[in-house]
Amino acid sequence: MKTFSLKYGKTKQTFELPDSWDSRVLNYREPEPLHPEEALLSSLKDPIDTKPLDIWLKDFKKILIICPDVTRYSGIDYLLPVIYEKYLKEKDLEIIFALGNHRKQSDEEKAGIISEGIFKAVHSFDHDCFNRDELSFFGRTSSGLDVLLNRVLVETDGAIVTGSINFHYLAGFGGGRKSIFPGIAGYETILGIHSKVFNPDRPGKHEKAKSGILKGNPMHEEIMEGIALIKTPMFLINTVIDDKKELLNIFTGDLKTAHEQGCSWYLKHFGVRVQEKADIVIVSSGGFPKDINFIQTHKAIEHALNAVKKDGYMIVVGRCEDGLGNADFLRWFAYPTIEDMEPHVRTSDKVYAQTAYATRLKAQYCKIILISDLEEDVVKKMGIAHAKTVEEALSLIKVNKEPLCYIIPNGSNMLVQ
Repeated sequence: MKTFSLKYGKTKQTFELPDSWDSRVLNYREPEPLHPEEALLSSLKDPIDTKPLDIWLKDFKKILIICPDVTRYSGIDYLLPVIYEKYLKEKDLEIIFALGNHRKQSDEEKAGIISEGIFKAVHSFDHDCFNRDELSFFGRTSSGLDVLLNRVLVETDGAIVTGSINFHYLAGFGGGRKSIFPGIAGYETILGIHSKVFNPDRPGKHEKAKSGILKGNPMHEEIMEGIALIKTPMFLINTVIDDKKELLNIFTGDLKTAHEQGCSWYLKHFGVRVQEKADIVIVSSGGFPKDINFIQTHKAIEHALNAVKKDGYMIVVGRCEDGLGNADFLRWFAYPTIEDMEPHVRTSDKVYAQTAYATRLKAQYCKIILISDLEEDVVKKMGIAHAKTVEEALSLIKVNKEPLCYIIPNGSNMLVQ
């Protein structure tokens, strides 16, 4: 027997697999952290497809900085003070937090995002997608989407857009341009952006609206078409941050090309290709806080899906100690079929509705067994099998031959291609 151990909350799940199984561990090679100040200043002196930041800023007096909210850590707490001292101290500055339709933040949370010093020195505020008085009309995309964004983007000379690259199960990748859409967009625009993940002319989710894809991804392309309507000059600062909040890489410059280069680098380092799909995949989210609830654990399911055969088995190790992640989440599974569910998800502004829909799709593709602290009846309502240990999950699997089995230790970070 071969012994394996996977992170489970703040503990581990240890299990054995038969020697006769073809068992392979899939992992990525994470690069070493960079010296943050050196990497930042080097990138700002030689940005992608635009002038160095000091020259870009030369004719601007008023600068808007767009920062992710507390749900999207980007390292800006230790990078922004360097940028401020080097480039922005004499500028008329304002910081907007890209909340999308998330909740308002406390002053403590704001200070944690941008640093205590910057919070005291620079006026900052939360975007409010529901306040029509704060929105300006920027134009209409070819699909007919009205682009409504916070009016401060019109009232500034230039905008520095910040974000952090990671995989995103709808837009392909997270990162800076999502700080604009949906970050500082109006409520109707947010609804329209998210609706693009569905096929416009038939039921179902668009095949390219998923992790690791930009080209042909309808949500990403709608975002970029909306960005093309913005006349205010913008400068992107996109980071790659590891689990210890250390800087792995930084991509600055043109909002489109710097983002694309950053996403390409990220996929190269955190994407893993397999030549053959497995009969069984055993995937861990990577432990706490990546498996703190089911909505977070779903990322590992999304990223591991391409590793498993149709009608194969996926054992998911995710503790979910805080439950599902939203009190309203389970109601989305009350619709008798996914066809009944889809029209309601299409018009919902709740991202967790998309997560519920995506979970249901995955449960139709393969047999998912979730190891968690969730109650059995809750798990079964999502169309997923329940187990308390990997050993128990393995006892539920029926295979007629010695299977190919992939073990994925950090499914939240790694995408199987």
